[in-house]
Amino acid sequence: MSLTVSFLVLLAGIVLLYFGANFLVKGSANIARIFGVKPLIIGLTIVAFGTSMPEFMVSIFGVLKDVSDISVGNIIGSNVANIGLILGISGLIAPIALKYHHIRQQLLILLFGSLFFCLMAFDGISRWEGFLFLGIIIVYVIYLVRSSREEEVKSELPKTDNSIVRNIIYTLGGIVGLVFASRAIIEGATVIAAHFGISDMVIGMTIVAIGTSLPELAASVMAVIKKESDISIGNVIGSNMFNMFFVGGGAATIKGLPINVSIYTFEVPFMLLFSLILFPFIFLSKGIKRGHALILLLLYILFIVISYIWR
Repeated sequence: MSLTVSFLVLLAGIVLLYFGANFLVKGSANIARIFGVKPLIIGLTIVAFGTSMPEFMVSIFGVLKDVSDISVGNIIGSNVANIGLILGISGLIAPIALKYHHIRQQLLILLFGSLFFCLMAFDGISRWEGFLFLGIIIVYVIYLVRSSREEEVKSELPKTDNSIVRNIIYTLGGIVGLVFASRAIIEGATVIAAHFGISDMVIGMTIVAIGTSLPELAASVMAVIKKESDISIGNVIGSNMFNMFFVGGGAATIKGLPINVSIYTFEVPFMLLFSLILFPFIFLSKGIKRGHALILLLLYILFIVISYIWR
């Protein structure tokens, strides 16, 4: 595969990934509505899993194709992008107003969840650890369902469509699109990485991570535009938890997920820094102001630049 074709395949995969995730969420959420599932449950399960499916599918294909560095890079890179890129852009569009005591528990869960993930993953994620991670995400979803209010998630749901046939087509089409998109991204990314002498890890943490974070970016920006800032940051925190324990755990259950310990010198500390930096922003300023958003975005750009220089 030539370099030009690889770039086109990668770009097509990212575009297909975005639409595949949207179709999957739209179809499956409406099918759940038709069968009488509460909006709260739909928003915290189907929508949450659906927006994490790009990272999940790419990581699965990374493991199957024996390029686990792309899988690991995608997880860590997406978590960094969710805070630095997504909250950075969202906060620049409009300040994100929050009350610290409303979001404190979520921030603590994200911080301790990130620390636990990093400790468990130090020598790779074994199959049994993968199943443990999946158990953790199930417990996390139960916690969300019990602690959330119905009105908090209604605006996250796609527009109602009561056609069962149309929604089945959306759902199946979304799944097929994600499968083909993930394969295209892995194929294109590995060729590009090999051509430029860039490691699979860096490609996973940058190009692939940004591509798989597009659904979260779109959802967060729309939430800020609609002045529903709680949804914006809640989406980021939930997505990061799903990336670590659903994506990482799911990929590891196949045959384990080896991890290059060198990422603990820069990439992992950076991910933890982003999880920690939200505390003073929200505690001192009751939200993320444009100045904070600019800092997050500049730190993310610094992360990208150092990633390419470092590796």
